[in-house]
Amino acid sequence: MRVVAIGIANQQTSLPVERFPVEYTAQRYLTGMIRHTVGGVGFNVARSLSALGHMVALASPLGEDYPAAMIDAEAYRYNLSTHLCRRELARTPRSVVLYDTTGRRQVNTDLTDAADFAFTPEDLAPDLYRAKLVVLANLDMARPLIEPLRQRGQRFAVDLQDIQGADNPYDQDFLGATYINMSNELLHGREPEVLKDLRERSAAKVLSMTLGRDGALVLTREMTEPVHVTSPESQAINSVGAGDMYWAVFLHHLVKEKADAVTAATRGCQAAARLVSSEPVYGSTNADDLKAILGVVPKDAGAPTPPEVGWNAYSPEW
Repeated sequence: MRVVAIGIANQQTSLPVERFPVEYTAQRYLTGMIRHTVGGVGFNVARSLSALGHMVALASPLGEDYPAAMIDAEAYRYNLSTHLCRRELARTPRSVVLYDTTGRRQVNTDLTDAADFAFTPEDLAPDLYRAKLVVLANLDMARPLIEPLRQRGQRFAVDLQDIQGADNPYDQDFLGATYINMSNELLHGREPEVLKDLRERSAAKVLSMTLGRDGALVLTREMTEPVHVTSPESQAINSVGAGDMYWAVFLHHLVKEKADAVTAATRGCQAAARLVSSEPVYGSTNADDLKAILGVVPKDAGAPTPPEVGWNAYSPEW
């Protein structure tokens, strides 16, 4: 399935700490524990969908610097095309993630001038309109794409992330999406209310809300109340990227596998629980590890399944 994923890709540095708040010390020795990799919600979603067998093009604003080269190299490893990325920024976005021994994390993000960047339909055509699914991972940079997608009746998914409520005007443009996801980070105690209100005010067929270690809520047009999907017990090391992986797996099972919303959410929660308790959360991983976390193939199953198509990150033949 052809997918266009639009959102941030950044250089990501992971740094362990003993606890929060971080106590001052003049020097710490962290041999093998400071990891440089690629993150960002756009890249995370695109990488997972590619590992699940889809033909994915990533659209992200980049610079012409070493973090951009790192993103290109990682995209190549995961069979992602970066031909839709725009390389106009003064500096490619980057982040530093602190995480403690309980799995809590603090993400320090420098979006650089990507904070003011927006894709136009002309930037992404014709690939945008060839895609079977368009995933909008960072809202402001994708806002000009909404009306063309809606007019064409095209299937697209949005992640509202940490919304404050259904009446937040920041999110109104995205209520025409086919699938809507969000976090409950700022909604504690109001989750069912917000989901039901968004269902009434949106065109979404399926709405989903992540609850951290408590799993997720899903709501469809047919359901009377949101359904709670629990997450498997796990010893979290670092929760960075867990919500992005949930969303990618959820969309894969919902759209490609034709699963019902509860099954899709269950698969997403299972994958996220495997991620937060596994070695790859310390930093970079490889395609086989990622597929094992996603549940595609067992880690010891031998050679991975060949990709659906033979293009790579540098090929415009998408």
